[in-house]
Amino acid sequence: MKDFFYELKHEITADYFTVEEASDLSFPMHMHRCFEIILLLEGSMRVRIEREEHEILPGDMILIKPNRLHSLETPAHSRHKLCIFSPELIAAVAPTLKKHPLTSPVIRRVPSPYRELFEGIDQSAAIGGIKGFLYCVCDLFCGQLDMGREEEATGKDHLIRDTLRYVEENVHAPCSLTAIAEALGYSDSYLSRAFGEAVGIPLSAYVRQVKINRACYLLKNTRKSVTDIVSQCGYTSVATFNHNFHELVGCSPTAYRKQSNG
Repeated sequence: MKDFFYELKHEITADYFTVEEASDLSFPMHMHRCFEIILLLEGSMRVRIEREEHEILPGDMILIKPNRLHSLETPAHSRHKLCIFSPELIAAVAPTLKKHPLTSPVIRRVPSPYRELFEGIDQSAAIGGIKGFLYCVCDLFCGQLDMGREEEATGKDHLIRDTLRYVEENVHAPCSLTAIAEALGYSDSYLSRAFGEAVGIPLSAYVRQVKINRACYLLKNTRKSVTDIVSQCGYTSVATFNHNFHELVGCSPTAYRKQSNG
């Protein structure tokens, strides 16, 4: 079974915080309103943020700001610790981190005290400990801000973000190129070309990945039948769903549920 699952939609509560250690994670372009920090423990990982790609190695840490298009790719093997959290948890520095660009989102060979702090943080930690951890780690990235400039977004950036948001919010619908283009007020050809150039895969392929990712979540976290999940992921054909699922995940929906629930 491929390590495909990665939850796109994160809670919007002011105290949202999740941290996990995992291996061999790859995921296509996506975005969310939280900060995301990855500490690489083994192997290598390629992280693309908007138009820039960064390779991180063991001991490196990378920060992804809210509402930034980003993808994760493991060429061979990686082991990492990933933390995703609401901007409100670092309210004193979040506006500054959002406003100014980073000279680099990567910190190479993180000093051992910070690495040990990151490796030791637990999902069940008290809110005071979580905030203390986040402020300490984010302070490292504040040192890499270009305070003389402010973040800018092009019209095409907004189009891609609107497209991703539309797909996430309409995962239960077919989400054809024509439907998305019409909803956003663009021609099919322009949207298709702009999306392919920005994200690196066709829009139709991205829609399939989002739908199957959602199916993985439902299979893993609910008792809904496969038939119900097929419908909730916008498929009208069980055969097409099963084909796409096996192609992307490497096993059947039933096998995925069984393996995920141990």
